[in-house]
Amino acid sequence: MTAATSILWQSARNLLDAQENLNKLFESFWQVECSNKALRIEEFDVEGSDGDFIQPVWNSFFLHRRNTRSNGKAQGIVTISIQLTADEGNEVEWAEGQRSKVIIGYSTGTTIQEAWIFTTDGPNEAGYREECVAERRFWRPEDEEDESWFYAVPLDLLTDTKKVRELIVTPVHEILCGEEIDAVLAKIDASLCLPPQPVA
Repeated sequence: MTAATSILWQSARNLLDAQENLNKLFESFWQVECSNKALRIEEFDVEGSDGDFIQPVWNSFFLHRRNTRSNGKAQGIVTISIQLTADEGNEVEWAEGQRSKVIIGYSTGTTIQEAWIFTTDGPNEAGYREECVAERRFWRPEDEEDESWFYAVPLDLLTDTKKVRELIVTPVHEILCGEEIDAVLAKIDASLCLPPQPVA
């Protein structure tokens, strides 16, 4: 086997291994589903990978209902997204800009058109998303009456289902049960892709 053949073979093997790991991570997002007295979250829609992560961003959507009845009134939509890469941005310098991320968002809208749909340009490499404001640990819409939000964690920290529960599932459940978002995210501050902050 020549050196070039060996490199090509190893590159293909690395792609297949990465694909398998991404599929496992994507499937683990369904741990966010729950149904108890305080909270009901169920699968809503998937911009699915169908097992092939050939696109740079994949979004999964979960419906948040007011109560545990299947016909309970919808309250909002949880989006969990894998963003493998992002578009270049020159708004500010952001240390986390060129890092693959999982982005977790909550929209107070109840249709798929109102949900957070993450792409390579939002947030971009500068941490900028149109019509959004960066807070200390999360982003929110410029419209202060809109209680939607999103935060991000590095993809490489989500090494197993325990980490998915710690950094995604538990914070989402706590926030949707009424805890203040910044206080919840403060517990995992060291594991967040903290939004870029204005230079003083």
